[in-house]
Amino acid sequence: MGYFIRAFCTLGELPPLRSVLASAADHGSNLALDPALTSPDTLEDTGWTRAGIGYKNNKAPILLEVNRDIEEEDSSMREEVEEFLEFLEDAPRNRHRRRVEKHLKNTRFIVSAQLPTSNIDEDGFAALGHVLEYFIDNNGAIIQADGEGFYEGRKLIVELD
Repeated sequence: MGYFIRAFCTLGELPPLRSVLASAADHGSNLALDPALTSPDTLEDTGWTRAGIGYKNNKAPILLEVNRDIEEEDSSMREEVEEFLEFLEDAPRNRHRRRVEKHLKNTRFIVSAQLPTSNIDEDGFAALGHVLEYFIDNNGAIIQADGEGFYEGRKLIVELD
């Protein structure tokens, strides 16, 4: 079973994976595409939808998936946003909740990361943190972690069960 963390991005376009991996390397995480899951051509592609990111040889990769707003009524990204807006109905009504609601409504794309909970270590969590920082810094992302809630940077601003 995996654990999901999502970056709800409101700015710009989806970057090529090369940019994300280079940023992670600048922060000390040397990551590589998992060749069993991801074509090397994906490095330069701004239309990628799935990728496996390896952080250690003996560890399962972190799986990334992208959902974009295709501006259609049945957009899977819009459906996911609506689900999270419903989850927020149980959160206290305050400025943080309003901020998250507004952010979700303006989301352009979501990058979901599935972590292999039985096969990840501190380096894997650090690597994912560096990947997410890219989307925070370049795409205006706020982060949602299953079983926790919404984060602005490293600060939990709305707790969800």
